[in-house]
Amino acid sequence: MKLILLAIISLLFTCQSFGQKKYFENKFEHYSIIKNNDTINFHTYSNGNLLLKKSVLLYIQGSGSEPFYKLIKHIDTIKTSKNEEPKIKKYLEVSKTLPFDLKTFPKDYLLVAISKKDIPFEIFGNHFKVPKSFYENDNLNYRVWQANEVVNYLLNNILKKQTKVILFGHSEGTEVVAKLGTINNKISNIGYFSGGGNAQYYDFILDIRKHVQRGEMTEEESIIETEKVFNEIKDIYKHPNSLTKKWLGHSYSKWSSSVEPSIDNLLKINIPIYVAHGAKDKAVPIESAYLIPIEFIRNKKTNLTFKVYPKLDHSFSILPQSENEEYVEKWNEVLEEFLKWCEMN
Repeated sequence: MKLILLAIISLLFTCQSFGQKKYFENKFEHYSIIKNNDTINFHTYSNGNLLLKKSVLLYIQGSGSEPFYKLIKHIDTIKTSKNEEPKIKKYLEVSKTLPFDLKTFPKDYLLVAISKKDIPFEIFGNHFKVPKSFYENDNLNYRVWQANEVVNYLLNNILKKQTKVILFGHSEGTEVVAKLGTINNKISNIGYFSGGGNAQYYDFILDIRKHVQRGEMTEEESIIETEKVFNEIKDIYKHPNSLTKKWLGHSYSKWSSSVEPSIDNLLKINIPIYVAHGAKDKAVPIESAYLIPIEFIRNKKTNLTFKVYPKLDHSFSILPQSENEEYVEKWNEVLEEFLKWCEMN
């Protein structure tokens, strides 16, 4: 479950622009917490005066080892007619896991994001090699520990007068905010975006069943594929600490130490929770998310708001259905609705 949003910035640069200049890193303040012989790096963005912020929005991203920003330079030769002199166009392709538009980010909020273990904030090109330390610490408990330390540091050292600390988890980040919500009592609101209620393993079985329903797989084929999933899960728990054995791009160590039903943690939380899901989500089936309101109702809990976006996908975008349609990002609208809800709850 990985969030990667692509945007092309069509700007002309001088040759020097393609050096190691930092494009997004300069827009943030950067902090480090040193504890237990470890270092937690986190970053803050303030669109306006820091002293005027009403709330903290702590964004917890999904899975993967990508930095918040990756920039790749392109140099194209453009010639629109035979007689025209060719023009050199230089531009940057920006791949980001921090989905917000910084220019329009609400001025009342301080945006906070935490780097994963030894993953840089921003890189240039495709040459970054993911360190072993990332894989050794790529698990739920480590990410919860990181986020808990950052929340406490923010309130004790940077924003002592803040009234709201809002968690915003996307994809795998939902599992982090759900568990953190059971640990840290300084959190005021939780946003749970594109996350299921069951353990992730269930979603793979659900996806197989959806293939059958669409006529893309026979029942006999589905039984074989389901058995493969069961066997893989069994092998994971036979080798729970293995970093070399992998499934779907993640180590067995990550699977065994990270997968737990988020609904168990969500039901322990009494602060307001906002669950949002795109009906067109192909990464986390919306059927998995529907478990959450059912269990809240069954347990007579009333601190849940459940929102479905009929046309949006896992990244809260509208996917093109033909060559004449464009990819449309809706993150700003989704964020605006969530923050309005936070102000009222």
